Amino acid sequence: MNILIIGGGELGSSIAEQLIAEGHNITLIEKSDKIAKKLNDELDAYVLSGSGTDVNVLSRANLDRIELFLALTNDDNVNIISCDIVKRLSHYKAFTIAKVENASRYFSNPLITSADFGIDNLIATKQLSINKILDFIAEPETVENINFHDNDIKIIGLQIFEDFAGANKTLKDIAAMNKIWKKVRIVAASKNNNTIIPTGEDIVNVGDKIFIIGKSETLKELIELYFASKTKIKNIIIFGGNRIGKDVAKYEVSRGKKVTIVEEDPELCASLSEELEHVLIINGSGSNQNVLNELDMKDSFVVCITERDEQNIITAVLAKRFGAAKAICNITNIAVSSIINELQDIDSAFSTESLALSEILTYCRKGEIISIYPIPNLKAETMKVKIPDNLDILDKPLKDIKFPKGMIIGVIIRDKKMIIPHGNDDIRTDDFVISFILPSAKTAVKNLFLNPSDK
Repeated sequence: MNILIIGGGELGSSIAEQLIAEGHNITLIEKSDKIAKKLNDELDAYVLSGSGTDVNVLSRANLDRIELFLALTNDDNVNIISCDIVKRLSHYKAFTIAKVENASRYFSNPLITSADFGIDNLIATKQLSINKILDFIAEPETVENINFHDNDIKIIGLQIFEDFAGANKTLKDIAAMNKIWKKVRIVAASKNNNTIIPTGEDIVNVGDKIFIIGKSETLKELIELYFASKTKIKNIIIFGGNRIGKDVAKYEVSRGKKVTIVEEDPELCASLSEELEHVLIINGSGSNQNVLNELDMKDSFVVCITERDEQNIITAVLAKRFGAAKAICNITNIAVSSIINELQDIDSAFSTESLALSEILTYCRKGEIISIYPIPNLKAETMKVKIPDNLDILDKPLKDIKFPKGMIIGVIIRDKKMIIPHGNDDIRTDDFVISFILPSAKTAVKNLFLNPSDK
């Protein structure tokens, strides 16, 4: 596929790197001469220096051949305007995707839509972060939370503590403890920061993290039965009064939660106090231990969402040491977020850029691959595929298929019903299959599920 990207920052360069590795032809426009030169040296791509809204620069990008356009700069205005320009100059052939942080600022009025600006798909990055935080608050026991199939199916990550009834037992023994384990599947385990796809003979030890797929309602029941925390979250403390922090506070207050926002900017504090009537606003920093001493940190859920990674990391670590039940933080650097997840003092770190990357890559895949979601906790991916016809693996018992090493099929969705697959089950045309994949198996798995005409 011929793809044009504007914006060579963290997100744009990460996506370009992945798409090049998958065989796509990439043209990248970056306004900074210095960054453009660096990317030209590092990437097997046609790199141009200039603005994504400059028609002269865009005309050098062979727009008549562009099939997909990704507007990924850090300027919402540039992303929106460039989509309109590219859509027109490509004679409406290019599919356009725009990253827009504050989508409600532009498109809250139903009379003005993103389509009016030539945008085929809008990635509202701040809303992705808000949804992620709300998922963690709703299920504070989880260290990962990934939704599929209209949120009816999900993968959750859980830390194994000493009080887990299945601690130090094999998966086969755990499955025999309760029939609910037959309704879900453990697709991966993290042991000493190494990821494995476990078998029935593997042992789940204290300190491991396990990742389970199943129906959302079943997983909720599983948490209540085996992983419910003895600590009940009494209040939510948000460090950062930006739009993400504000919207999370609004939602949780509407659900009857006690919420506090800590913000360094006194003017923003004054604005928040006027807008959020039932939220306690404190002017201060999360790295100031005097501020932390004043807060009711015990049994609290802490969200660190300032604009600075270092501040978020320090605040999350200090919050746990001051008695917080749970501490999560947003990290802008995609690579750093996976490293932070290895720190014991931080329950979960997520990257807004990584969330956006997952959404965008969905539209860049060949054939029937619907979505691929990287899991920073594991340096691995989940893949959702709609099964095409003409595959060699169709209508055969799974036990007779030689699957690539480093993958496991989590669920099969057939006629809107979820199947936890076993050896005698098969895969049929138009099924949806959600798999868990280690990096070593990525190419083999894609070839397994691609129609021969798409390879």
